[in-house]
Amino acid sequence: MIRLLLLVLVLAAGLVVGPQLAGQQGYVLISAAEQTLEMSVTTLLVLVGILIAVLWALEWLLRKLLSISSTATGWLSGRKQRKARQQTQTGLIKLREGEWKKAEKLLAKARPHSDAPMHNLLAAAEAAQQRQNLQARDQYLQQAADLNANSLALALTRAQLHSQSGQHEEALASLRAIKRQHPRNPVMLALLKDTYIHLEDWSALLNLLPTLKKAQLLDDAQFDALHERAELGVMAHVASQQGTEGLLAHWNQLPKAKRNQPSLLAELVKHLAARNADSEAYILLREALKKRTDDRLIALIPTLDLPDNYPAVVMLEELLTQDSRNPVLHSALGQLLMQSGKWQDARSHFENALEYRTDVSDYAYLADVLDKLDQGKAASDVSRTALKLALPEQPPAA
Repeated sequence: MIRLLLLVLVLAAGLVVGPQLAGQQGYVLISAAEQTLEMSVTTLLVLVGILIAVLWALEWLLRKLLSISSTATGWLSGRKQRKARQQTQTGLIKLREGEWKKAEKLLAKARPHSDAPMHNLLAAAEAAQQRQNLQARDQYLQQAADLNANSLALALTRAQLHSQSGQHEEALASLRAIKRQHPRNPVMLALLKDTYIHLEDWSALLNLLPTLKKAQLLDDAQFDALHERAELGVMAHVASQQGTEGLLAHWNQLPKAKRNQPSLLAELVKHLAARNADSEAYILLREALKKRTDDRLIALIPTLDLPDNYPAVVMLEELLTQDSRNPVLHSALGQLLMQSGKWQDARSHFENALEYRTDVSDYAYLADVLDKLDQGKAASDVSRTALKLALPEQPPAA
């Protein structure tokens, strides 16, 4: 616009000055080396104007050519991006459809022109792992790290893929690094929970459980079940590493609420019995049953190898006065009486137990007692009943 205005001004000046200079054109002499050039001032001005016009024309032409080139380059680049976008979409679909090889190929091929190359690389890594090609998976993850080593998506994907492939130690290392920067990330917390379970790191899981519940990743039932599993896991580890003394020390330092849980006490009794600490186990059962009866604990008493069964028999008989229809109490008493050779009393308790519930073990015990009482036919009948209960029901013949 400015150049056009200048041109108009020059033309206007020529129209005004031109007539006044008519017949007085002046004289111009240009000498270079041995060459000379003579012309009027008017001719020089015309030549300068023509030169300027030519230069402007050349500039305009170059701009047009560059504009066309830029348009062509943009069109080609846009075409590659559109193709990459289509390949990425198809690759993601193939990934969900289970066509791992095709998905990996499409996602990797589209990555150079993708709008989100990190996304392509992470999805390609997943496809490579599904093909059991861990080397290719790690190459894709490294390429993603080269793009952005601090990416949370990359760290979570790496941990998830390691966990899925059974590389739990590697997954744990990644998750701990994430936890330092993003302690409340729900994906990280869920993966960390699963990793602790796979590694049987029960103490770490116990410490993590409150955070999982606060993040609403566990409901009350799931929390209680996982909490119990972790406590039992810790107990098993202590038992294997520290024996009876360490097990009892661990139990005594637990909060009272935990020591009152029958499931935990039942597991403690089993560990003690396995280490020939039956008397210590019986004392714990006796004290617990004084506070509250529990069938799981009652059923464990006959399994203990006690020097004298009489105190246990007396305790169970006292409990039976409070709950005479409890089949577990009758069965436990029957087993203790069997061990003492009191067959008739044992028979009575097993029959009472079977009156209130059907149990294969009680039928088997009763058959043994009847055999000891020389009642072979009755013992055979009871054995057949027990066998029918033990065997799966056969479908009717066609």
